[in-house]
Amino acid sequence: MIVGIDLGTTNSLVAVFTEEGPVIIPNRLGKHLTPSVVSVDENGNVYVGETAQERRNLYPDSVAQAFKRSMGTDRTYDLSGKKFRPEELSSMILRYLKEDAEVYLGEEVTEAVISVPAYFDDKRRKATKRAGELAGLKVER
Repeated sequence: MIVGIDLGTTNSLVAVFTEEGPVIIPNRLGKHLTPSVVSVDENGNVYVGETAQERRNLYPDSVAQAFKRSMGTDRTYDLSGKKFRPEELSSMILRYLKEDAEVYLGEEVTEAVISVPAYFDDKRRKATKRAGELAGLKVER
């Protein structure tokens, strides 16, 4: 199954094209938009979306957001003492969306088209593709 993903700076979403047209797939909380926020605790557990946002107040050093702006750069983010590149953090969001789509669709999601801003150069586009691959997706575009 192939899905379309809008990997946004603030929010992300996943959709599928059906016979009736495009359908935005709700996340595990029943919402169409998932905040593009990631948190990693000291044990390596990953939290995405609203759960990650909620952790910001108690564990500010474990949360990253707006990392899409750094895609294709050498910047790293230190979360709970571990360093992550922007594409690694993006892959966590993509994996979360992939898992939600699989539950909703009742089948494995293996491919995706991931949107990127028009201003993304080749390096940033390749970093986005790598994020998808890290999430277990074959990225078509």
